[in-house]
Amino acid sequence: MTLYPKIINVKKGHIAIKILAILSLVIAGTCLIINACTSTRFLWSLIVIAGIVYTWVTVTYSIRRNINIASSVMIQLIAISLLTVCIDYIIGYSGWSINLAIPIIICVANVTIFILTLVSVHRYLKYAVYQLIIFLLSMIPLVIFFVFPGVITNPIFMIISSSIALFIFVFSLILCGRSIVEELDRRLHM
Repeated sequence: MTLYPKIINVKKGHIAIKILAILSLVIAGTCLIINACTSTRFLWSLIVIAGIVYTWVTVTYSIRRNINIASSVMIQLIAISLLTVCIDYIIGYSGWSINLAIPIIICVANVTIFILTLVSVHRYLKYAVYQLIIFLLSMIPLVIFFVFPGVITNPIFMIISSSIALFIFVFSLILCGRSIVEELDRRLHM
């Protein structure tokens, strides 16, 4: 019986990553060839490639140890939003990504951060910066709506998601605002 943890063979891990990377390239190339050989009205192989890229971003970010769960929520918000816009453009942009999918993704990200805040009020400062970034990212559709009229054709979901983001952000500040001020005083000697 040993008290020490079993050492993971780093070479085997690197070999597995190389094999999976080659497999991803083979799958992407095969899909491109099949898509080029068949006559379809859109390049569905690009959806597969976007999914592979999304999977690699998620896996490589998730494998890293000691990452803040709020940073993972933020990365997922960005990656899934980009993936939905990419898919929407590939299939002939009908606007469902910006009118429906992204507001839902924004709501889920904000509710997730809010639950993290409620569950760990005393460790809120770990999530505060990410919550601020997610809040700012949540306001991008609102800015797009006012700056580029006509891009968002159904604003009701955007208004709902921006309202939820604002409510959650303000409520979190009310809930943990004093802790943030105390921490800033302690760290910045204000």
